[in-house]
Amino acid sequence: MHLAMKKLFLWAPIFLLLTACAAPLTEVAQDFKSLRPTRIAVLPVKNETADMDAPIVFRILAQAELADKGYALVDFSQIDQALREKGIEEAGQIDSLTPQEIGELVGADGLLYTTISSYGRQAAVHLKLDGNFTLIDSKTGQKLWFSELSVSDDIVLEGGAAVMMGELLGGKDKAKSRQRALEAYMAMRQARIAQAVNRFRAHPIKREVFRVITIDMDKIYLLEIFFSRNFRKLPRP
Repeated sequence: MHLAMKKLFLWAPIFLLLTACAAPLTEVAQDFKSLRPTRIAVLPVKNETADMDAPIVFRILAQAELADKGYALVDFSQIDQALREKGIEEAGQIDSLTPQEIGELVGADGLLYTTISSYGRQAAVHLKLDGNFTLIDSKTGQKLWFSELSVSDDIVLEGGAAVMMGELLGGKDKAKSRQRALEAYMAMRQARIAQAVNRFRAHPIKREVFRVITIDMDKIYLLEIFFSRNFRKLPRP
């Protein structure tokens, strides 16, 4: 590999920061330890976007994060059937029931409410994800944990940064250095996406997202960052 391109790969952490530089806004109840739920129901997801796949993907991945933490979980089919029997057909209707009513219906002492604000390609960014998670004690209605985060993946910003570094680190032929840097960046980008896809395919729950994500694998890498960062500070049971 050209020496300048080897140097470029040393800058990979900078590209990761460009992809997701924000820390989630997180709240954990002071008495979480004493109120820690033993069984959580991941409720249908409120979707403020036009993407019909988004709530399915978010619900699956939230379930996966909770399972990895070690929480016992209620099956989606059990949750949805119990809600339908109360006339709840979509996530927007969930607030018509109290946490106590939902907890009794689905047999859970913890309820995870999720809202998606952004999911997909937007102007000025390649991809953007924005949403929040709230864990509620179904017996008291108390908020136990909350996390909110917005992450974006701007291929133009990242690619431009790579080209600039290529020019700075390259030789006398600036045009060739810029081209090599862009090619190295695209290879690095494809590699990180492929690695994220492979990790999802190997996970017993996360791989279910491939039932709904059929084309845009670029989202997988950003989803991995978004969920790992959001759930990082959720205490284990």
